[in-house]
Amino acid sequence: MSSTPPTSTAAAAEALAQRGVRGFRDRTLYSLGKYPDFRVLWLGNVGTMLGQWVQFVAQGWLIFALTGSSFQLGAIALMRGAMYVVVAPFAGAITDRFSRKSVLVVMTGVSSISGTVLAVLVLTHTISVWMLYVTATVDGLAESVNQPARQVMIYDVVGSDDLPNGIAVNSLGANTMRIVGPALGGALIGVAGVGAAFVLQAAAYLFSSYATSRIHASGEPGGEHSASVLQSMGDGMRYARGHPDVRLLILMAALPSILVYPYVSFIPVFAAEVLHSGSTGYGFLASAVGYGSILGAVLAANFSGVRKRGQILVWTTFVYMALVTLFALSNVYLLSFGLLVVAGVANSVYLMFNQVMIQLIVDDDYRGRVLSLYVMVSGITPFAAFLMGALIAVFGPQITVACFTGLAATIVLVIAVTSRRLREI
Repeated sequence: MSSTPPTSTAAAAEALAQRGVRGFRDRTLYSLGKYPDFRVLWLGNVGTMLGQWVQFVAQGWLIFALTGSSFQLGAIALMRGAMYVVVAPFAGAITDRFSRKSVLVVMTGVSSISGTVLAVLVLTHTISVWMLYVTATVDGLAESVNQPARQVMIYDVVGSDDLPNGIAVNSLGANTMRIVGPALGGALIGVAGVGAAFVLQAAAYLFSSYATSRIHASGEPGGEHSASVLQSMGDGMRYARGHPDVRLLILMAALPSILVYPYVSFIPVFAAEVLHSGSTGYGFLASAVGYGSILGAVLAANFSGVRKRGQILVWTTFVYMALVTLFALSNVYLLSFGLLVVAGVANSVYLMFNQVMIQLIVDDDYRGRVLSLYVMVSGITPFAAFLMGALIAVFGPQITVACFTGLAATIVLVIAVTSRRLREI
């Protein structure tokens, strides 16, 4: 639970509101200033996200350099996603059974070892494609355990009152790394080779593991756990299935993973074939959602005291999906870039409210298992991207992506209109 007794967030925010720009900064980063453990956890999370984004760039470059095959790129992404789908339910049971701090230190260490092995293999020119399948499997396993534990650990160190701000600040760090990581990884590849990028990845994970080990709170789960991991996983599934609010929030997380997020894989296609923007234009386009997500996280960090979060959740989700649909149909570069920036703002706010609401409504003993379902649905994205890619080959990128995202927006609009319960949460 919280390492510092919670105080009234509303009262603190009111006091900070009187202090102009400095007050806005302090209100935005409120949880970082209040909780020393959260500062350390946040640094560890930033290290993890830096490692992930550097790896994303370096691994894609390496696969294509070795094979020249876009199929191999997709297949290795599918392997990683499959680990999310298969392992995440077990990961939730582990999160609810063992010290979250210990789980994070160990699994982040595994990711660091994987990056170190890749760096050595690349630098010694002994790398083969099959080795990338192995490391993708290891990384997928480690991250599927890591992610729910990190989310629950935020709750452990800031408590329920300041959870909205804590999640938003965590998202701010993650989205910053979404821009910094690929840029830094790409620069390293250009200057020192792809092996140097994997060295940075390993170092980032190692730093994250060390930072996490410095947290004073252990994140020990409460309750008795005499059941086996399989039984515990089954209990978590039954708990989620038996609570309509939980089911609805998981559905709101699953829809973008299945119908919207896959479009990111095809931004190069839009840049080249639709917008004719060249490599420089592609770079800005690929980072547009990241810029918007940073702004969205800043806004979300100041929404800690709002009520009826469900209304904000459904409408920001709808706006996000509608904007991506408009992006898919746009033939004007500046309009497309602007649409993605604003979409990033909406997506960042939606994600914060989704995670906050699910953490606040579940019982303490089931928090890790329910959050693991979020990780599981995120693993579906590479599979959906595979289907989207096949349809793009037939119908083209604009109509295909617009149909996917338009369907998602329509479903969310129906939920927004018909689900009185979600609007009242």
